[in-house]
Amino acid sequence: MNKILLSASICIIPFCYWQNNGLVVTNIEYANKKIPQAFNNFKILQISDLHNKEFGKDQIYLVQHTKEISPDIIVITGDLIDSRRTNIDIAIEYVKQAKEIAPIYFVSGNHEESSKVYNELKKRLKDLGVIILDDKREVIEKGGEKVILLGLKDSTFFAGKFKSLKEKDDKFVILLNHKPEYFNNSSKENVDLVFSGHVHGGQFRIPFAGGLYAPGQGLFPKYTSGIYTKNNTSMVVSRGLGNSGFPLRLFNRPELVVVTLQNGS
Repeated sequence: MNKILLSASICIIPFCYWQNNGLVVTNIEYANKKIPQAFNNFKILQISDLHNKEFGKDQIYLVQHTKEISPDIIVITGDLIDSRRTNIDIAIEYVKQAKEIAPIYFVSGNHEESSKVYNELKKRLKDLGVIILDDKREVIEKGGEKVILLGLKDSTFFAGKFKSLKEKDDKFVILLNHKPEYFNNSSKENVDLVFSGHVHGGQFRIPFAGGLYAPGQGLFPKYTSGIYTKNNTSMVVSRGLGNSGFPLRLFNRPELVVVTLQNGS
């Protein structure tokens, strides 16, 4: 029996390490006739739910992947830090290097909102040139054409605040919003493309079935990974990079999401 347990441990420990540290890149092509021609093949890298996790010394593996992806912009959809064991230095080490690769846009998650150090984190991100999109709007220009980038901080619901940000744009609109359970709201507001995280892919994923549990959605959640479409709105949900309350992922490797925009229907 002891030999069996030892053999099982020899196999299980490396597998669990790989499941929680082996980065995977998910590529999504997204087509919409509202995307301006100048933004055809525009590449967006989504970083979500790092929870101040380290991927090698000075985030070397995370940075290497980012260089290989060579995105046009990087969007961070919350929980860069972890409110239970906050380490801002680790959290922003990636940002310090990634800002040399592409412009970075950030929106807060629930761990930033509940953290006592969020003001310090925001200041340090701003000092690095990161654009904070908590209840804010940015216009991205390329080749004389524009797309709209909106961000809603984690504690914001979609009422008047969202409408004032969106205005009456007929341009292509991207929204950064940490929690995917607000998808119905973004769909009603006719957002074109949403980036969310928060659910860590369901933490444990059942092969061919999906995530097991997500906060705000419960058991067998609807939105955990990939792209979802409702009416004219699509939402990309990242499985994220780090862990928080529970330290282990299963069949759910840490994920970098790359969305390439295509001009067409």
